[in-house]
Amino acid sequence: MSQQDGRTLRGLGLSDVRTVYQPVVDLRDGHVVGYEALVRGGPDNELHSPAELFAHARAADVVAEFDAALREAAVRGFQLNGSGPFTLFLNAAAETLGDAAERIPSTRQTVVIEIPERALIANPDSLLHALTRFRVHGWGVAIDDVGADSRSLALMPLLYPDVIKLDLRRLSERDPADVARIVGAVGAESERRQALVLAEGIDSEEQLAAARAFGATLGQGYLLGEPAALPGQLPEPGRKLRLTDSVGDVAGDPPFRRVTNWKRPAVGTRELAEATAQLIMRQALALGETAVVLASFPDEDHVREEQAAELRELAGSVAFVGALCAPPELAEAGVRTGPLAADDPLRGTWTVIALGPGLAACFVACESDDGTFQLATSYDRDLVVESALLIMARLRPLAPPAR
Repeated sequence: MSQQDGRTLRGLGLSDVRTVYQPVVDLRDGHVVGYEALVRGGPDNELHSPAELFAHARAADVVAEFDAALREAAVRGFQLNGSGPFTLFLNAAAETLGDAAERIPSTRQTVVIEIPERALIANPDSLLHALTRFRVHGWGVAIDDVGADSRSLALMPLLYPDVIKLDLRRLSERDPADVARIVGAVGAESERRQALVLAEGIDSEEQLAAARAFGATLGQGYLLGEPAALPGQLPEPGRKLRLTDSVGDVAGDPPFRRVTNWKRPAVGTRELAEATAQLIMRQALALGETAVVLASFPDEDHVREEQAAELRELAGSVAFVGALCAPPELAEAGVRTGPLAADDPLRGTWTVIALGPGLAACFVACESDDGTFQLATSYDRDLVVESALLIMARLRPLAPPAR
């Protein structure tokens, strides 16, 4: 943190804070494997909770500086306690993740950065590039608060998580059918990516039993340890937390080439191509708020009114809809749009993707000189997720709320 940032935070009463650490426990043997760094107001600060502190920082337009100062303090305190064998879990405000990736504190510890699902919705381009920078520094990625919002199930595959954090308190407020769907989706993604499931909010023996039943191998909560200063004598460390080697690539071949490299395309009319694309979108519509639909059109004149109407309908029903080279006015209906540069490799090809728990489909098409279309569909989940990243990384960020 610069001296100027430090003076600014002191002047706003945001320097009187303290870092506390809550243990993360291996539920298989009870050993501590890491700590999550949390912020609390200092003894002379009128602001006590994280929500109050961040609200004050946002009002003063210094949330990026405040967020960075907290991470630096957390890393410094962790290192001073000689906590080498343990993993440090750090938080980042959703709106500052791009900035956070430019201010990565130097540390020898294993670090996991916790990402709220709304960060991907707000600014996909910035977040996806930030995750690449975190991983270059050897940091892992955790998806936070899964269970609080069904959209997290739809967006989870795009983040390639090392840790998936199930929020038991939020899950207890959900319908049993929703809980079953969430737990099933988390379990499938965990096995697919070799990610760890961490249950947070374990405050009772009943919640501990639920965490184990949900497939969590890590746990966090008041039953296992309250947030506090790091103990003078750290406990005997458990198994070292293992990060996956999965990583999303926001560059590379366009979806049409990825699919047709191994699958011979059919030849058909535009009407056939539109019917196939509509079929993919209808599969997403059936999943509702746990699905993502992404599209990239060949050029700005491609989208007909019927297709625009379908995108508007989807935007009101599924978790997220993004479309490149789509009419900008679709943004008013909740469709995230974005342009394609004249030399963008996606230009000239047509892609429609549906992604969600139990669903991964990618339709691609390219118009030939004679007016027919080469078209193909892939249901290979890894290919679909990789193709989805290419579109997500090109979408416009969500406009910040008016002050």
